[in-house]
Amino acid sequence: MTSVSNVAVGALMAGAAASKARHGMNEAIARLSTGVRAMYGGDAGGTSQAFQFRAEGKSAAIAARAAEDGISILQAAESALLEIAAINIRLRELAVQKTSGLLQTAETAAIKAEEDALAAAGVAIDGYTLNGVGLLGAAVKITTDLDGGTTALGSTGTIVTQLTRAKADTQMAIIQKDMGNLAAGLASLKARQAALSSLSANGQAMAARIADTDFAVSSANLAKFSILNQSSMAMVAQANQAQAAVLAVLQ
Repeated sequence: MTSVSNVAVGALMAGAAASKARHGMNEAIARLSTGVRAMYGGDAGGTSQAFQFRAEGKSAAIAARAAEDGISILQAAESALLEIAAINIRLRELAVQKTSGLLQTAETAAIKAEEDALAAAGVAIDGYTLNGVGLLGAAVKITTDLDGGTTALGSTGTIVTQLTRAKADTQMAIIQKDMGNLAAGLASLKARQAALSSLSANGQAMAARIADTDFAVSSANLAKFSILNQSSMAMVAQANQAQAAVLAVLQ
């Protein structure tokens, strides 16, 4: 068995160890700097799953925001409908008042003027829009799930301001039905928005647990591989010096 070789075996082994330590350092640095645990081939299967969780979580967040917008639309419609209900109540009062045979021409004209003004206000409120969407008289399609599905919610009746007592009663039935539709839509959207918000938070949390860097572990690995790299390089120098000492004996 030879005791002297022209190859510094110890230096080669130490060099290989240093190379491995540098790979470990690079992995730790990449993961710490990017926040992505999958850098350098770490858990590719888990990362692909995390992408799906993250995509669905973010989509749920958009759907939750759309539901919140829908809630605002329905609340605006509810307020408009309440004003129309108040107008209708007053119109009914006036319809009863003007049946009295004790009114003079001027008094009847005053009632007529108020009726006309209230009727015009009711028609104007009925035509109000928000971002081009009519508040009353039509169901609005609102995004209610993370895949883009929509639900038609809102006021479906037609508001037509009437002036006689009987017509005011008919209109009040329409208003009552629409108030019920709006209340049902608001309750539905609030429930969906809460569920979507929870789904978004938990989906993104699942993705983070799988794909995001564990900073404590990666920091510890960086320190570990830094020490190993330094010690391996020191051993390369030691092995080369030992080889040189053997050769010095031969000279």
